[in-house]
Amino acid sequence: MKVSYKTLKRYLPDIKPVEEVAQDLIMHTAEVEDIHSQSKDFENIVFGRIQEIIPHENADSLKVCMVDVGEDELTQIVCGGSNLSVWQGVAVAKIGASVLWHGQGEPIVMKKTAIRGVESFGMICAAEEIGLSEDFPAKDEKEIVDLSSIAATPGTPLDIALSKDDAILEVDNKAINHRPDMFSHIGVIREIAAINGQTFDYEYAHIDTTNIPDLPIDNQIPEVVNRYIGLKMSGVQNTESPEEILEVIHSHGVASKGILVDITNYSLYFYGQPTHCFDADKIVGNIQIRYAREGETFVALNDTSYELSKDDIVIADDDGVIALWGVIGGKRTAVSDTTTSIIIEGAHFNHAIVRNTGKRLGVRTDSLNVFEKDIVPQMAFHGVSLIATKLREMFPSAQLESYGDSLHMNLGPTQVPYDLDYINQLIGKAYTQDTVENILHRLGISRDGDILSIPFWRKDITNKSDIAEEVARLDGYDQVTATIPRVNLWAVVQDTSYTMKQTARDFFVQHGFYDLYTYSFVHAELMTKLGEDMSGLIELKNQLSEEQSHMRGSLIPNLLLSLEKNIRDSRHLQLFEVERVFTLEKDGKINEYDELAAVMTSEKQVVYYDMQNLVSECLHELGVDNYFFEPVETAPSYAHRTRSAHIVVRGKIIGIIGEIHPKIARNFDVHDRIGFFSLNLSLLSESSFNLIRYKEISQYQENNFDLSFVVEKNTKGREISLAISKVNPTLIQKVELFDIYEDALRLPGKRSLSFKIWIQSESETLSDEVKNTLIQDIVKKVEKKWGILR
Repeated sequence: MKVSYKTLKRYLPDIKPVEEVAQDLIMHTAEVEDIHSQSKDFENIVFGRIQEIIPHENADSLKVCMVDVGEDELTQIVCGGSNLSVWQGVAVAKIGASVLWHGQGEPIVMKKTAIRGVESFGMICAAEEIGLSEDFPAKDEKEIVDLSSIAATPGTPLDIALSKDDAILEVDNKAINHRPDMFSHIGVIREIAAINGQTFDYEYAHIDTTNIPDLPIDNQIPEVVNRYIGLKMSGVQNTESPEEILEVIHSHGVASKGILVDITNYSLYFYGQPTHCFDADKIVGNIQIRYAREGETFVALNDTSYELSKDDIVIADDDGVIALWGVIGGKRTAVSDTTTSIIIEGAHFNHAIVRNTGKRLGVRTDSLNVFEKDIVPQMAFHGVSLIATKLREMFPSAQLESYGDSLHMNLGPTQVPYDLDYINQLIGKAYTQDTVENILHRLGISRDGDILSIPFWRKDITNKSDIAEEVARLDGYDQVTATIPRVNLWAVVQDTSYTMKQTARDFFVQHGFYDLYTYSFVHAELMTKLGEDMSGLIELKNQLSEEQSHMRGSLIPNLLLSLEKNIRDSRHLQLFEVERVFTLEKDGKINEYDELAAVMTSEKQVVYYDMQNLVSECLHELGVDNYFFEPVETAPSYAHRTRSAHIVVRGKIIGIIGEIHPKIARNFDVHDRIGFFSLNLSLLSESSFNLIRYKEISQYQENNFDLSFVVEKNTKGREISLAISKVNPTLIQKVELFDIYEDALRLPGKRSLSFKIWIQSESETLSDEVKNTLIQDIVKKVEKKWGILR
C-alpha cells in the first residue's frame, strides 16, 4: 500500500515528519518498506525559460540556447531538441544533476563540457531522461519536454513547479492483509491519528438517494454478489482532475486520464473501494450481474480479449459483458472525452471468486488486490457517494438521474463484550479504565456498559482478544514489561514419531544422503512424467500456480524432480525427505501421514540390494526387528515391477522399495539406475523402538558359515531363512540372505540364494562335529522342500 505524505498532511496538518510517521507505523501497525521522496528524483533540475536560440557553428542539428534559470546571467546550453523555441518553458539539469541518457542505463551526472567546440553548462531534458514520459509523452526521440504551460518562475525547482514534491510511504501489504481498512489513505490517516493520541473525526461521503428515480439492476447471483450499486449521473465532462485527486493517484504511480477515470482511482486509493464509471450512452438495456457463459468473450480496457468461464462474475447489458467486476472494465462502454453521462458502480463480491478469475486470466490489478481482502459492503455506497460528491463540486449543473442498490445482507454493527480484567490478564499489564477507554475512543469504538460497538470499517475485530490486541498495539508493545512466565514443569516424554523422524534423518545424513525440503504440491505434468494420473490426489481450491495444483500423495515425485535438477552437477546423487503427504480416500476422506522416502542413482545394473541394505539398517536403528521384503503383485507405474518389493512389518505393509523403471528415469534425464523406497512413518511408529529384552552375552566364540542353494526362480528367500532359523533355535543366532545369483544359461528357470548363518552356544565351545551335524540338518531341511545345495 502506497500513501501520499502530502495527502496525510492535508488531513492531519500537525503530522510529524515523514520519517517519524514511518517509525510510528512500524512500531504500532505494519512495516514501512520504503519512503520514496519525489524531490530526490529532481535534485538540481529546475524550471527554465529559453531567451535566445543561436545556430551551432559546427553542427546543423544542434542549437546554442541561452536559458534563464533564475541566476544573474543566462545559462548557455547546447541542445539538439527538435521542438526548441524562444520563450519555451523547459526542464534544465544543472551541473551536478543526475539524468538517464535516453531514459536507459545508469544515471549520468551533468558536468561542464564542450559539444562540437561550444561550451555547455547543463542539459535541456527530454521527458524520458527525467522520468516524465507518462506525463509528457514525446512525439519523437529528439523532442524535449515542453513546460510552456507551467506557471512557474525560472529557477524554481522542478519538483515544486510540477507538484512532484511528495514523499510516498510504502507499507508492507503482508502485515495488513487482515486490515482491509488500511488499504486506503483514510485508513492510514485514521491509524496515524490514533497512534498519536488523536481522534480522527471523518464523515464518509453520503448522498441522499431518497427522491432519485430507480435504476433497474438485475442481480441474478445475490448469493455471491451481496451488494451492487449503480448511480446514473448526467452533465459531466472528462476534464483535468484537481490537485487533491492527483496527489492520491500519483502516489500509486497512476497517470491522469481525465476526471472520469481518475475519480474511480481516487475512490480506490483514498477510500479503499474499487468503483467504475460506464459511459451511460453506450449501455444497451439494463445492467445485469451474472455468471459468464462458458466461452463468452470480453474485450477489456487494456485492449485484450479474454475468454471467460462459467465461474467468472460479470457485469453485462443486453449486448454482452461490459466489465469483469473486481478485475477490469470493458472497452465498449469506457468513458471518453465526449462522455457527458455516466453510470457509477460500486459493489461487494465474493472475494474468492474474483481472485480465482484474476489468476486464471493472468490479470493483476490494484482493484483485484483490494477485493481479495474482502472489503466491507458499506464502502460500496460511500465509494459511489464520494465520486458523485466530487463531480458535483466540479460540475454544479450535474444531475443524479437514477439510483439502484441490490443489497442482500445484514449491515448491522459488530458488538464485542468489554472485559478490562481479561485485557490485563492476556497482555500482562495493569491498564487503567481511563487508558483503555481513551484508546478505544481513538479507534472509533464506542462503549455502552459491558458492550463495545465496533465501527464498520474494522471487520477484523470480532472478540475480546482482538480488543486486547488493539489496546496493547496502540499503547505500544514496547511498553509491556517482559516477564518470565510461571509454569509447572514435569518430566518430558518425547513423542515417538518425532524421535523416529530425527533418528531417520540422522541415519541417512550419516550415509551421505542430502536432506531435502520440497514443496507440498504436485501438478499434472509432473505426474504424467511418472506415468501416474491425478486420482487419489487432493486438488487445491485456491491454487498458487499451475505447478502447485494438487497436494502431494507421495514424496517420490518431487524427489525425482530434484534429482533431475541436480543430476548434471553430480552423477551420483542420494536424496531423502521426511515430510507429510496427503491422499484422498474413496469415501472422500482426507488421509494425512508422515512419510520417509529416498532416491539414489547408481552405475550398477542392480541397485535394489544396496537400497534394501540401507532400509534394513535404518529399520534396525528405529528399533524394528520383525520385518521382511515381499515381492509386489502390482507396483506403481514408475517402479520396475520385477525389482520392487513391499516392506512388511509385523504382517502390515508399511512401504515399498525398488528401482525406478528405466523409461521413467529417462523422463527425468537420468540414464543410470535409480533406487527408491518410501515408508509410511505413521504406521511404522506403532512398531518402532521396541522394548529391548535383556539377554546375557555368551562367553563362547561365535561362528558363521555360508550356504548356497539352487531353487526355483519364484522361491522367496525369507521362507528359507525362517526354515533355517527353526532347525536349531538355540544355536542359530541369525540368518541373512546376502546374495542372489541368476543366469539364464547356467540356471534356466532357477536362481542361487546364498545365506550367512551365525551360530553360538551359551554353554560350550562348538566342536566341528556339532557344526557339521547342524549343516547337514539345514541342508536336509532346505533340500526337502526347495532345492539343492550348490
